[in-house]
Amino acid sequence: MHGEIVDAIDIHLAEVHRLRRRLTDARTIEPGERLDVALEIARNTERLVDLIYTSHSRSPRSSRRHVSRLSGGA
Repeated sequence: MHGEIVDAIDIHLAEVHRLRRRLTDARTIEPGERLDVALEIARNTERLVDLIYTSHSRSPRSSRRHVSRLSGGA
């Protein structure tokens, strides 16, 4: 796996843990805050997926596989 992807996963996990703590801290949770945190986690996950997909689509091997699939190959 590319170092860039591993770093992105580490950053993503740290961010998810930070967001989770917002929900588990001993304090009053504001109305709608759980939904806001869930949406923030989803956006963060989408950015990670985009990075992985972009990184994967740039690799020469994946391009060959993609072309092979488009032409009916396995």
